[in-house]
Formats: sequence, structure tokens, C-alpha cells
Amino acid sequence: MPKSVAECMKLLRRKGFRQSLVRDEVTRTDAVMFNRVWRGVRETVLAYSESEALAYRVRTGDADVTDPFTVDPDQRMWHHGGEFLDVARQLLALPPPPGHSAFG
Repeated sequence: MPKSVAECMKLLRRKGFRQSLVRDEVTRTDAVMFNRVWRGVRETVLAYSESEALAYRVRTGDADVTDPFTVDPDQRMWHHGGEFLDVARQLLALPPPPGHSAFG
């Protein structure tokens, strides 16, 4: 697993996450977003800083792509908040989504 923020960001990009800068208009906060659609789910990491991040996994049909900051708690398959490295590592360590073969 990556030991630095830079290594972790690089690993996320290698794993198919797209990196972009997004703005939460409600809180007027910018975040670096890593996002991918993979095997029927959308996985997102929102990094406000090295010490504050949020990650979640939702089914693709349950994700509002126009507002990554707001996710219905009942629709989340998994979520975690905390330091960027911890949050990203936990997301990357998740098993494949249910109902999908590891070979598919």
C-alpha cells in the first residue's frame, strides 16, 4: 500500500480513477475528487486536505454525478471519512462489488 499522499494519488489514477477539482457550493469548499465507475458501482474519494477526506461506494444508478458531496446514506454500499491515506487505502482494499466475478 502507498506510504505517501503522492504515491496514493498515483495509485488511484493507475487503478482507473479520474482526478478532478470540484467545488461544494453549499460549504464553498474545494476538494480533489478521485472517481471511477467499476463493475456496476461508482467509487469516489473527496480529499479536502491530507487530514480530511471522504470515500464512498454506491451503485452507478444511485449516484448523483452532478453533486458528489451529497450521497443518500441508504444508497451507500460503503463509506469512510478520515485522513486521505487511510480513506483511500480502505477503498482500494474493498472486495469487488457483490454479484460480479473477479474475472469479469
